[in-house]
Amino acid sequence: MNDIQILNRAADNIRVLSVAMVEKAKSGHPGGAMGGADFINILYTEFLKYDPTDPLWINRDRFFLDPGHMSPMLYATLYLAGKYSKEDIKDFRQWGSVTPGHPEVDFKRGIENTSGPLGQGHTMAVGAAIAEKFLSARFGTWMSHKIYTFISDGGIQEEISQGAGRIAGTLGLNNLIMFYDANNIQLSTKVEEVTTEDTTKKYESWGWKVININGNDATEIRNALKVATEEKEKPTLIIGKTLMGKGCLKEDNSSFANQVSTHGQPISAAGASVEKTIENLGGNVADPFEIFKEAKDLYAKRSEELIEIAKKEKEVQKKWEKENPELAKKLQQFFSEDIPEIDFSSIEQKKDQATRVASANVLYEFSKKIDNMIVASADLSNSDRTDGFLKGSKPIVKGDFTGGFLHAGVSELTMAALMNGMALHGGVIPVCGTFFVFSDYMKPVIRMSALMELPVKYVFSHDAFRVGEDGPTHQPIEQEAQIRLL
Repeated sequence: MNDIQILNRAADNIRVLSVAMVEKAKSGHPGGAMGGADFINILYTEFLKYDPTDPLWINRDRFFLDPGHMSPMLYATLYLAGKYSKEDIKDFRQWGSVTPGHPEVDFKRGIENTSGPLGQGHTMAVGAAIAEKFLSARFGTWMSHKIYTFISDGGIQEEISQGAGRIAGTLGLNNLIMFYDANNIQLSTKVEEVTTEDTTKKYESWGWKVININGNDATEIRNALKVATEEKEKPTLIIGKTLMGKGCLKEDNSSFANQVSTHGQPISAAGASVEKTIENLGGNVADPFEIFKEAKDLYAKRSEELIEIAKKEKEVQKKWEKENPELAKKLQQFFSEDIPEIDFSSIEQKKDQATRVASANVLYEFSKKIDNMIVASADLSNSDRTDGFLKGSKPIVKGDFTGGFLHAGVSELTMAALMNGMALHGGVIPVCGTFFVFSDYMKPVIRMSALMELPVKYVFSHDAFRVGEDGPTHQPIEQEAQIRLL
């Protein structure tokens, strides 16, 4: 167990680096990064399992950042972990740099997702958790791992969070652990000015385990994560009350924490003193990008531990592969992105049948041949005819992930983001279907699929403007041009 003082010192290093990155770039979001530093520091030094020598290890835990504007926090942590250089960090938000203002997927550097608009990151995490359950159900618990995600007040408010919360709770995704950085401040206002909902009760009603803590207390964070990792039935939400701009001081040495102004601009522009703040956090004003010795030693120690953990788990995998050669071959094929040969000419199609019926016939063939395909529909499977896949499979339900069909409910936007998360996790081929006109709900996520170059398959039925019986609201006219632009 790491010494609390050393952990706090490393968290302060993340805060100093966050301040320095934003000051040098003359733009960015330092306040939230300073408040969330304690959680991410504990996560990376004591809980998150990955192989520093093998970033693509399939059994690594995944960390999905939802509030991409808090990228300084993630970049600083990965800098301490050896994934970025000092020059990379100094180039924050600069043209062509590997540290853009909002993170873009880069597995080799530890970035599991392009954050995109608020709400999508944690929804992708739900998709990744489904993929992990799907794979473990087929190959064994030896490959079980955790999916961690970090959400902010804004992400909680985005409508997509309802779909993500409902589905994760309904499926009992106990492999999913989400930290809610509840600093009560957003870009323009304090949170109570726009919502007074009870977040604890909301997530509990969806079937989540909820733990409330002081999100700036290392011991409370550690204890909450221990409980969360041992949970057997439910996804866990850790609500951490944090302090926006923790450690910020004004020129007169008075506190400048908990200020709306530190959310979206350099702390110097917000009204704080950069020098006083860095000194207060134990940093070097002359070189705020340096790594503290305590932090360097802490992360180096964790790196050694992780290499040993991964080595042991890979030995377990090798033993399993030796004992299960056919399954081992299938596992390799799942992650290769190859699919079996499909003889499309052998699929019987009737003359003048609806194209969605033809699609259903193809999906049925896929259900028999492509074992790692997951198909989802937003409560339209018997109309968009994705139920062709269901004919040869069965639904994914809580406690049984051996099926391959996900009933997502009426939630097109959420469903699409789940598919992105599955694709990012790897090992599965995600497909989702709905009416073409409802692609209007999905465009923010389809755009992210394109930006991340993810092989998500979108099946749109009722794609002709002649859907006259339902009236103009259900007639796809401009949708084709919009999708082509994406």
